[in-house]
Amino acid sequence: MQVKENSSFGEIEARQILNAGWRQGSIFRPPEDFVVPVQFERDHEVLVVCTQSCTVVSDRLGVDPYIEFLIGRPVIEYKPRSAESTGKNLRQFHLPISGIKNIEAFACDINTRFLVDRTLCLKHTPDLSITVPEESVRNFASWIARYYTRIALPNKLVQRAKIGLYKHIKNALETKLTSGEKLSNNIYKIYIDWTPDSDLQDGLYEVYILFLCEDVGTDIRLNSLLGVPLEPFTQVGGHDGIKLEYESKNATETFVSELVGYKSLTEWDYLSNLGDVADFE
Repeated sequence: MQVKENSSFGEIEARQILNAGWRQGSIFRPPEDFVVPVQFERDHEVLVVCTQSCTVVSDRLGVDPYIEFLIGRPVIEYKPRSAESTGKNLRQFHLPISGIKNIEAFACDINTRFLVDRTLCLKHTPDLSITVPEESVRNFASWIARYYTRIALPNKLVQRAKIGLYKHIKNALETKLTSGEKLSNNIYKIYIDWTPDSDLQDGLYEVYILFLCEDVGTDIRLNSLLGVPLEPFTQVGGHDGIKLEYESKNATETFVSELVGYKSLTEWDYLSNLGDVADFE
């Protein structure tokens, strides 16, 4: 159904929204008469803008009639390298903030999203005393995008990979380095391609995996950890119904043309350092 344009809403109103400080990642403390359609504790929780900034300040209300929020709940103990803080948890993201005493971040739950009329932004303003670092806003946007764009492997391939392949890769990436960090923190991205793109009852899936590493040292370390456990999968007959080819590369020495044909393996995003990917992609 086509939404009619609101003749009373245009460039002036869009600029008003912009000047009020509405952006993706803006923090909003709704007044008492504002109805929140999901469970919400007004005394300590906030609303966080999910909608892209360009849509938030669009001058066409008929085309972009809504703004989307989610609930932000105070994080008891904020850990910058945790799965939730680096975007590896697809359903929850810890958004660092400043401006509230004893609160370093809000936990954003993807399942608490809701839409409201965008003219709300003309009647209210976000809480400008609460600030979010620009880098964190980009990571927040990247986290939301991954929830919608994650790829789906054939069910049979997933079932076969869960027998052993996933476990071996996860064990390698969770290996602790001398610094105390996990090896996964030095992996920019994991890419995959496979054939056939259908559910096989018999036969082999041919799978290709590419790991983009932060540096040469990570590349060498990853290969040393994967070599033995993944060897059965690389043999002619494959293993667990999967014939595997894999390689790792230094991300800074990798060209876009080398990624043609590969897909970002979003279901494995928790294995790689997605906090850096917003800038890398």
